[in-house]
Amino acid sequence: MSYKLFSTVSGSGPTIVFLHGFLNSSHYYSRIRKRIEKNHTVVALDLLGHGKSPKPNDIEYTFQDHIDAIHYTLKTLGIKPPFVLAGHSMGALLSLRYAREYETEISRLMLFNPPMFANSEEAYLQVFRTALHYRLFLFSNFKDHLWKLVQIIPRNPLSIRHPLSLTDMLRAGATARVGSLHNVIFKGDIFSEVRDISAPTMLVMGQKDRYNYLQNALQTKWPDHVTIRLNKFGHHGIALKPKLGETYINEHIVYNK
Repeated sequence: MSYKLFSTVSGSGPTIVFLHGFLNSSHYYSRIRKRIEKNHTVVALDLLGHGKSPKPNDIEYTFQDHIDAIHYTLKTLGIKPPFVLAGHSMGALLSLRYAREYETEISRLMLFNPPMFANSEEAYLQVFRTALHYRLFLFSNFKDHLWKLVQIIPRNPLSIRHPLSLTDMLRAGATARVGSLHNVIFKGDIFSEVRDISAPTMLVMGQKDRYNYLQNALQTKWPDHVTIRLNKFGHHGIALKPKLGETYINEHIVYNK
């Protein structure tokens, strides 16, 4: 069964499709969208199990589950390839996998702060040991009670909502939270998969992001079609500094036609 994802489409011009990260929504790109929609058609999707998209409980939220929903939605919206695909964090992993599966549809690829773990074991240990909120809300014995507790917190309306909001985190379905973490983030392999595509790719990293991301990236010999950009911010630099995101888009897309 194919699921149609919630989407926002705005602007006019060459198409850029945005995929957000784990426990976020398409609102993550709200500030960037306003800066680029004068010259681009901007398509932002809520990933399966997130935001306002369907949240089925009878699937495992594997790479293929997410990719099938993205592809079906873009086809339903009438988005004509080739288009630019941009993803942040888990959305970057999904963007890369999409580019592998539907290579002819992608003109350029942008990977913002993707998880860059050496293997699944490192991914699990890093998330479990270094992210207290993940440990409490995703691994603890009382995680279900915590989710129910935070559900009663008032939510900001969309008009004033921050790109990183508790509202969007709470919208993710319970099955989607567990499945996406274990079947996408823990199993993503950017170092291998980026070699399986040929689309010009920009990989953006933040100096204040996870140390092992940078360490693993610096130990890798990247293929020629990958351009590396390093900034002084953390995991959410492009959302908090939308001009920075716009600069990367202009560099990778506009000036390299």
